[in-house]
Amino acid sequence: MRRKTIIITLYLLTVSLCGFSQMGKLFDADMQLSSSFTNQVYIDRDGFLWVVTRNGLNKYDGYQFHILKKENSQSNGMSSNYVNCMIQDRVSGLFYMGMYGAFQTYDGTSFSDVEVRDLDNNVVPCYMTCFLQRANNDVLAGTSGHGLLVVTDKKHAHQAKGPLSKIHTVNGMVEDKEGHVWIVSADMGVIEYDGKNIKRYLQNEVLPTVRCITKEDKDSIYVGTSNNGVYVLRREPRKELL
Repeated sequence: MRRKTIIITLYLLTVSLCGFSQMGKLFDADMQLSSSFTNQVYIDRDGFLWVVTRNGLNKYDGYQFHILKKENSQSNGMSSNYVNCMIQDRVSGLFYMGMYGAFQTYDGTSFSDVEVRDLDNNVVPCYMTCFLQRANNDVLAGTSGHGLLVVTDKKHAHQAKGPLSKIHTVNGMVEDKEGHVWIVSADMGVIEYDGKNIKRYLQNEVLPTVRCITKEDKDSIYVGTSNNGVYVLRREPRKELL
């Protein structure tokens, strides 16, 4: 009887594992996507999935992907197919798109340029890397070469001034529950900005290997690196290496 029970249990486990293995589905350049090089996967406020790639935007409606590329007639005004990042404004619903050499918005019908000005008030092209919408709904954009951008409105952005003007490359950003912005930068390590001043962390240990950042509800900050593992930063003056 015991042997029979074991056999039945093993059979059920096998069926369960087989069923689970069939749940996954691959999308790549041979299966609906415009490119297999994915820079970001994003879910908008209506629940649509966006796959941001180096060769176009892919919007998934639950059945198939709809591809947006600058050569397509429906992609009115799209500046580049090389898209790095995106975010949807939680208030207006407008999409901000970060591209190779361009910063644009998308309203669901057409793309429009966002004019970017540097510290000398010159209009400059940007290599966009990431976005952050703060709790107060301000939108920040990270770049490689022009540091942190503050989005003034849907048509204008400018390079951050003051202490943040020292940053040249932004790889990622989060905001903690106290409203402090944490930035990972290839040239400055990890930065905490409280609205007036900046504090720097890990600049000696991991600079310039910092790549990404996230936080948890307890407000621990996790920093991923390219070859030094993951660091945990807490409010206490201590750090841990996972």
